[in-house]
Amino acid sequence: MRLFVCGVVQETNVFSPIPTGWDSFTGQCWDPRNDPEPPENVNLLAYGGAVERACRLGIEVVPGLFLNAIPAAPASASCWQRIRERILDDLRKAGRIDAVFVFLHGAMSAMETPDCEGDLLQGIREQVGAKVPVAAVCDLHGNVSAAMLDATDFLICCREYPHIDFAERGAGAVDLLKSMCEGRIRPFSTALRVPLMTVSPTTFGPMSDFVSQLRSAEESGGALCASAFHGFFGADHEDVGAAIVVITNDESEQGERIASQLAEAFVDAVTRQGNIGVPLDQALHEAAAAKRRVVIAERADNSGGGAGGDSTVILAELLRRGVNDAAFGVLWDPISADFCHLAGPGSRIFLRLGGKVGPQSGSPLDVEAEVLAVADDVHQQWFGRGKPTVPLGKSAAIRVDGVDVVIGSERHQVFSRHVFEGHGIDLEQKKVIVVKSTQHFATAYAPLGQIIYCDTPGTVTMDFSTLPYQNLKRPIWPLDDVPIVPRPLWPPS
Repeated sequence: MRLFVCGVVQETNVFSPIPTGWDSFTGQCWDPRNDPEPPENVNLLAYGGAVERACRLGIEVVPGLFLNAIPAAPASASCWQRIRERILDDLRKAGRIDAVFVFLHGAMSAMETPDCEGDLLQGIREQVGAKVPVAAVCDLHGNVSAAMLDATDFLICCREYPHIDFAERGAGAVDLLKSMCEGRIRPFSTALRVPLMTVSPTTFGPMSDFVSQLRSAEESGGALCASAFHGFFGADHEDVGAAIVVITNDESEQGERIASQLAEAFVDAVTRQGNIGVPLDQALHEAAAAKRRVVIAERADNSGGGAGGDSTVILAELLRRGVNDAAFGVLWDPISADFCHLAGPGSRIFLRLGGKVGPQSGSPLDVEAEVLAVADDVHQQWFGRGKPTVPLGKSAAIRVDGVDVVIGSERHQVFSRHVFEGHGIDLEQKKVIVVKSTQHFATAYAPLGQIIYCDTPGTVTMDFSTLPYQNLKRPIWPLDDVPIVPRPLWPPS
C-alpha cells in the first residue's frame, strides 16, 4: 500500500490586520523535495501522526509538502494557487497511490477562494479518481463545506481544545484508510449543520463530558469516526458554523441516528457552558481577591486566532492599578525587542510598547523599563506538549513597575511556560500571570492556579456582534436569539 501525505494549515481570520503571503508559511514548513527528513523545529502534528502510524503498519509513505502558517488575514490569490498547484504536482509525481491523507485546518481562506480546503480536496479527488480513499484531518475550529465532504471518504477533526490529540487523529485516519483499501469497510458519511458559533474549551464540563460522548460513539462500534466541528467565527461565508460529521460502515440510518444524538448533546453542552469570559474590570477584581495565583487569558488578542498580539489594553490597566508581582506576555513588538537587545540586560530604557498594528491593539504605552534578559533562542511547545519548537525570535524580558513583560519578534500565542522561564522569570513567584492566548495555554498553565478567561476588545473578541460580517448565513446563535436546530448537510438530499 502506498500512501500520499500532505498538509497545509492556516486558520484564516478575515478581520485580521495581518496579511498572509507565501513567506507566512516558511517558518513551519517541510518540503520533501529539498529535505529527506523534516527539520527539527517543525512539528508535523496530524501529518506526523499519520506518517508514524503508516510506518508502523508497513505502509509505504510518499511525503508531500507540509505548510503551517500563523493565523492571519486571507492569503493572496497567487499565494493560494502556488500552494494548491504545488501539492497537486507532488501528488502527480508520486505515481501510483493507493490512498491519500491530508492535514488541513478547515477554516483557511484566500482572496477569491473562501473555502481553500474544499478547493484543494476537490483538486485531489479529480486527480486520483473516485476509487482511491481520501482522508482529511482538520482542526475542530474548521467550517465544514459540502465540497469537503464530497471529496473525502473520511473527514475528521481533533476532539480536544487545546488541540492535544492531532497525532492521535492522524493515526486513526490511517487505520481507516488501510481498512478501506483492504475492503473491510465501506465508509458512509452523515453530516449535520449546527447553526451556532462557539469557542468552547474541552478541559472542563460540560464540553469535556461531550467529548466523552464522541469517544463512546466510536468505541461502541456504532461509528467508524465521529467529529464535532465547532466552526470558526473569524471566517465570513455561508459555511461558517458548527457541524457534526459521523462516518459509519455502509449504514446510513445508523449514521443519522448517531449524528442527531451528538448534535443534540453538542448544542446542550455549548449553550450550558455559554460565554466563560468576563470583562477586564471583573477579571482584575477577581485576581486581586483570589487567595492563590491567577492566570488571566487575554483571549481577544490571541495571535493564534488572527489577532496582532500587540494589544496594550490589559497591560495598561495593570500598570494603572499598580499591580505588583505580575507577568505579562507575549507582546509582539519587534522594534522594542530590538531596542532591548541593543541596550542589553541591566539597562534602563524608554520604550513605546505595543499598539502598533491597528485600532484593536489599543494605544502604544510610553514606559521606562529595566531590561531583565534578552534572547534569540527561546522556543515553546505546541499546545504545551512535546519538544519546544515554536520560536519567539529575538525576544526580551523587561520590568515596568511591578510587571515583568516578555516581548517577542515572532508572532505567536502563549503555549507553554518557556516564554517566561526562558527569560529567567519564575512564575511560582508571581501572583498574576497574563497570557495572550484563548485556550492553548491551559495544558501548561492550569497547574499554576485559577484560570480567568478575560474578554476585551480585539480581533478575536468573543462578542461576535462587534464583527462586521457580510456573508454569514443567518440566523446563527448567539448572534440571533433563535432555537438552534441542526439541519442536514450531507449526503445531498
